[in-house]
Amino acid sequence: MDVWLMEWRVPEVGIGGRLPTIPAYHVDMSCIRSINTSPGGIPKHPIPSAMLSIHGLEGDGHDHEKHRTPIQALSLLDLEVLEAIADESGIPLPPGALGENLTVEGVGVQLLAAGDRLIIEGGVELQVTRVRPPCYVLDPLSPNFKKTLWNRVGMYASVITPGTLAVGQTITVDRCGTGARPLVRQPKEGCVDGGDFARRILRELPSHPASNGASS
Repeated sequence: MDVWLMEWRVPEVGIGGRLPTIPAYHVDMSCIRSINTSPGGIPKHPIPSAMLSIHGLEGDGHDHEKHRTPIQALSLLDLEVLEAIADESGIPLPPGALGENLTVEGVGVQLLAAGDRLIIEGGVELQVTRVRPPCYVLDPLSPNFKKTLWNRVGMYASVITPGTLAVGQTITVDRCGTGARPLVRQPKEGCVDGGDFARRILRELPSHPASNGASS
């Protein structure tokens, strides 16, 4: 198997545009920066490690039954975007503050498509399923967040391979999804699409991730 460098870029295509599939990539900093759980609601609190089943993280709860589905077993958020939202809003937002289960770095979650997979050191495998929409649970932080954080508060993922997660584990992204890239969700009336904000921030990821591909 050969490893070569490919340019990391945010393609200039409209929402719903398609891109050539890049088999997989990782960079040295692509990893879990925080694992966050709570009995329900926000904030979720960082823990060093956790068991993961198809239903989600052990010890993590939800305030509403609609969130208890394997399609939304985990919520994922880019650390880079979280920090940019904190800078923009002036509100301190440590990992878990927005209710995400995994705060990741160097991944570009908000650039992924439905069906893309995250292969985590140790064997856990996740699959991106849908965009996480902001909602009133964020009101204690700011009543504006449920209007302004569309398409920049992360993605939901299902669990393909359960196992143990730990802070610092590396992540390889398999861009095997075939849908629109990036996956986006239509904001509700009167809300703001923050997708461009997220893509602008994630352009600053390292420009040379490694892409794995088989050679004959």
